[in-house]
Amino acid sequence: MSMQKAEQPDYIVYLRALVGPKPVNLVGAAGAVFNPAGQLLLQRKVGAERWTVPGGICDLGECFEDTLRRELLEETSLVVQAADLLAVVSGEQTFHRLQNGHEFYMYTALFRVTAWSGTPTPDGHESEELRFFAPDGLPALAGPVGRRLAEMLKAELAG
Repeated sequence: MSMQKAEQPDYIVYLRALVGPKPVNLVGAAGAVFNPAGQLLLQRKVGAERWTVPGGICDLGECFEDTLRRELLEETSLVVQAADLLAVVSGEQTFHRLQNGHEFYMYTALFRVTAWSGTPTPDGHESEELRFFAPDGLPALAGPVGRRLAEMLKAELAG
């Protein structure tokens, strides 16, 4: 069976039908969005207590930049106009095992969003709350992407 983007809108469902819960590599993008005051936009996902950087998984064949734009629009209502790659977060620390037994390693392109428009508005499905935080007053961030960004901001502040 050939797999083309137009034929299969949910790549993860398709992939899991083939490999079951076995470990797979997934790729995605996340965006560090700063307001004019230099505060970082973070999201609290529905049902979660910890804050994270908005982003998500690439659709099949989708480039990182398009994933960034799509995910931020879906989760925050923001339109990304420009972004610079900061880092690619990968390795053993990105391993996840979900409650349903599915396992994966998440490879994430982390971008600094340099131009955006709109008003941050949670979608209510994935994102429950959005809030800007000062870089020197960040809450504990969930996941390897959030931790990597926090380390990078701490190093910037230390100058």
